[in-house]
Amino acid sequence: MGLRVEVVRSVRRTAGLHIVGTDLQVRVPEDLGDERVAAILQQKRSWIRSKVAELKRVPPHRTKELVSGESFPYLGRNYRLKIQEGHQVGVCLSGGYLKATIRPTEQDEHQTLRIQQYLENWYRSRALERLQDKTNRYAQQIGVSPAGISVRNFKSRWGSCDKQGQVVFNWNIIKAPHSIVDYVVIHELCHLIHPNHSKDFWQLVGRFDTDYLGHRQWLKEQGVKLL
Repeated sequence: MGLRVEVVRSVRRTAGLHIVGTDLQVRVPEDLGDERVAAILQQKRSWIRSKVAELKRVPPHRTKELVSGESFPYLGRNYRLKIQEGHQVGVCLSGGYLKATIRPTEQDEHQTLRIQQYLENWYRSRALERLQDKTNRYAQQIGVSPAGISVRNFKSRWGSCDKQGQVVFNWNIIKAPHSIVDYVVIHELCHLIHPNHSKDFWQLVGRFDTDYLGHRQWLKEQGVKLL
């Protein structure tokens, strides 16, 4: 098929196929067997082929070189990277730039790895801070109380919510515009009430994000650029 397939089992009533980045995610009820999953994939071969064709038309994602002047997104805005030498190493957002400070002794490949590490640490820190704020705000509006909020590096999804009420977000979502981040937060919090993707679930999401369909579509089309 040309896609990596990930099967996600959770408390839900129906099966659903979703393109997340360049992966095919098959979301199914917990008790659905592998044979039934395979049958669903067989039934949806035409749909899967059409999605593979769409992905092939998307320009390939360029790997960052991590040099001064490159552009990096944060909450929907792009910031130029400025590399400088110093002893207070790390990344900060200052003067409209993402400034990466490295030690003078760090050169070539070692320098590139350090900058990559500093950028990821910065993104993770900002993601946790912003997502905690947004989650707390929307939790009050929706009337739920998540047991915990954290971030991690998912390969093919933007968030998850388990039976214990732990909400986990993909830290890369912090690169997206505010409205997209809000949609992901609302989506996961609504799972605390409806642990599925039923009609009632989407109606609840729509109460707090009237353009959730547009935001879902944005993630399908642009999400791969955030990873």
